[in-house]
Amino acid sequence: MSEHEQVTQEAEPEQGGRERGQRGIVKGVAGKHLSVNGVLDLRGVPAEQVAQIETLHVRGVVLLDEANRGALAGIAPEINGTVMVADPDMRILVQPNLDLTKAMVEAMPAGQKLMLIGTIYISPDVPPALLAEKFADLRLVGIIIASESAQGALFGKLEIVGISITLAADTGVVIRSIGDTEWTEEYLSRLEDGATYVNVGRTEIPISLSEELIARKIRAYHNVGQTVAAKSILALLKSRGGTDMGSFEVLEEE
Repeated sequence: MSEHEQVTQEAEPEQGGRERGQRGIVKGVAGKHLSVNGVLDLRGVPAEQVAQIETLHVRGVVLLDEANRGALAGIAPEINGTVMVADPDMRILVQPNLDLTKAMVEAMPAGQKLMLIGTIYISPDVPPALLAEKFADLRLVGIIIASESAQGALFGKLEIVGISITLAADTGVVIRSIGDTEWTEEYLSRLEDGATYVNVGRTEIPISLSEELIARKIRAYHNVGQTVAAKSILALLKSRGGTDMGSFEVLEEE
């Protein structure tokens, strides 16, 4: 099993027929009451069996196939996520952060059908033609970070439920912040000049940090998380021309 594979488990009912909450990728239906945090894979389940579900609570993704796609119409599911129809041969990965490098993509068989729940980063060194060859169908529930040419190579093959961050063609070093990050002078000094910063988590910037240093180190700032800084620094980062789908909060002086 690949390090990026998520273990699939069969749905297992608790005593009394009440379905326990399950995590990860859950395959099939084992009762009338389902609770899943992750992926509920109903592909291949007969429509009449799906229609017998009475309560459905899913935080993530529900997968159906062409034969049973209308079977949930008779219930009122609580789904914090999305419902998608996918071919039976599509692979499912639950991976918080997946980096696709040139070497990794080259090693893939051609014609991949892949659904990823998480964040995917396509390295700028991956040739667009290689992506077009290796992927026949790519579904993403989450965030994609890739150049315009990479996303263009997947035109007609890529379906996104989430956020697309487009990197400039001549992007240099890409820094991705997933958790909590506090900038310091030492931290910025270690970065190459003209870096692209992608904030998916929370980034806090002290008021005392030099705006001249920030301007030199950060060429593009993409914010889909939370950025906390002084008003002047926030204005500087917004002027870097990146994705703005997160929150910018003013850090007040104590």
